[in-house]
Amino acid sequence: MANDAAGWEGLIAWLAERGVRRVGLEATAGYERGVRARLEAAGLEVVVHQPLEVKLFARLKRRRAKTDRLDAALIAAATAQVDTVRAAQDPRLAHLAERLTAYEQISDQAAQLKTFMEHVTLPDLAASLGEQIQSLARLKARLAREILAALKAWPDLLARWTLLRSLPGVGPLVAASLVIRMPELGALKRGQPASLLGVAPFDRQSGQWKGQSFIGGGRSRPRRMLYLAAIAAKRFDAAFKIFADRLLAAGKPPKVAIVAVMRKLVEAANLVLKRQQPWVRHA
Repeated sequence: MANDAAGWEGLIAWLAERGVRRVGLEATAGYERGVRARLEAAGLEVVVHQPLEVKLFARLKRRRAKTDRLDAALIAAATAQVDTVRAAQDPRLAHLAERLTAYEQISDQAAQLKTFMEHVTLPDLAASLGEQIQSLARLKARLAREILAALKAWPDLLARWTLLRSLPGVGPLVAASLVIRMPELGALKRGQPASLLGVAPFDRQSGQWKGQSFIGGGRSRPRRMLYLAAIAAKRFDAAFKIFADRLLAAGKPPKVAIVAVMRKLVEAANLVLKRQQPWVRHA
């Protein structure tokens, strides 16, 4: 079936004939967004697997052969064993996420060009690259305005954004990123927000051997945004500065201290949304 409106309708009819209630998809750089939205609108549970998840599941099942039919059966088996299914995506957040992704990618492009400019000596080439950087900066600013304007147009999203803005170091776009990319905040138990973001430490121990704890997984895009907030909070908020300085004095590397601040921030974000009360700064 084609990955278009007509194909989606045909797929829904085919699934309905067979009594299917849960569908598994493999993430394909955004090509799955349309069919996912249509399946969820039809009332179906949708599980989106990352390619690595499917690959590791195949290894667990000791499956080496690979065809489209075998891949489909593998994804179906992986989908069947999922214990919990995420709530259907909010279409408003899906649209905002696409615009936010464009903002982030343009930011990366501008940063790469600026790095390249450091090694450019030819005046004409430097002028041309400078124009591109300025053009990207204008587009980036326009996207930021559009994201914030669209988010503020919805009272419930605006309320969440306002509460998150009360957190130390959390600026307008960082708060927007958390609203858009972490809609679960406010409904999670302690420790879950840090794990979801990918800043929860995992121990490495076996018998008498004890390795260094590490972080991994989670949602990389909001994590990048919250990293910036953590740096600002560590510098300018008294409580977070004392916390970070205490870790540094204990011999922790600077990045470990920043990750610890990120962990506190995302847990605080979950707390303010759960309580529906802004963060109270301590002098």
